[in-house]
Amino acid sequence: MTWLRRFDPKEAARGAVDAARRAVGERLVSATLYGSAAGDEFDRRSSDVNVAFVFAALGPAELEALKSAYRRWVRLRVARHLLLSRETLARSTDTFPLEYLLIQNHHETLHGEDLFAGVAIDRRALRTAVDRVLRTQELGLITSYLALANSPAGARHWARRASTAIGASASGLLYLMGEPIPAKKGELAERCGARLGMEVSLLSLLLAHGAGRRVPIEAAKLLELAQTFLTRLIDAAERLDGPTATP
Repeated sequence: MTWLRRFDPKEAARGAVDAARRAVGERLVSATLYGSAAGDEFDRRSSDVNVAFVFAALGPAELEALKSAYRRWVRLRVARHLLLSRETLARSTDTFPLEYLLIQNHHETLHGEDLFAGVAIDRRALRTAVDRVLRTQELGLITSYLALANSPAGARHWARRASTAIGASASGLLYLMGEPIPAKKGELAERCGARLGMEVSLLSLLLAHGAGRRVPIEAAKLLELAQTFLTRLIDAAERLDGPTATP
């Protein structure tokens, strides 16, 4: 496992940006590191390196040129990359407000302009998005459990996916409640526990999987906890009676 200890997600991200710049030159306007690699909860065993690339244009010519960069991204574990044109970013802020909020809250600019710091988050669009995502997670939780959790490795993969998604929804909901978005999973568990009346230690068990940590809990128990947490989040979203002041 020596290679894991040596893996530096920020160095990998910079390598991915260099590959994109070689491919398209000045058409790369901005590159932003986000997710766990932009903080201190990156798990070298399982986490991907998330980079958002924004281009002056993103048509067939640019995509053709990026083929060689893509192969480099895969080797660097930049498997979850976000490719946008500058125009698409400007037009999609009311379509993906939760995603952009989470990037805005914790990111590091690797190249060019910091385009996410100035993204205006529409609270009505965010509320709609959080509700939609929560409902989707409620429906998909059991299906994904049946598909993935039939082996120890599959159960760990399911737990990471489920806890990461639920943690993102919880962060958006806290923002709508006027709370700052916590940078760490432990802080997120504490704030959600206080606002939703849930056991903080149990929430920490669930959210720890999203941070890549393995904790001693059976997958079935984790499913029960995830369902309970989702129900509390949905109930809290339904109690929101309109936009509140921006925190």
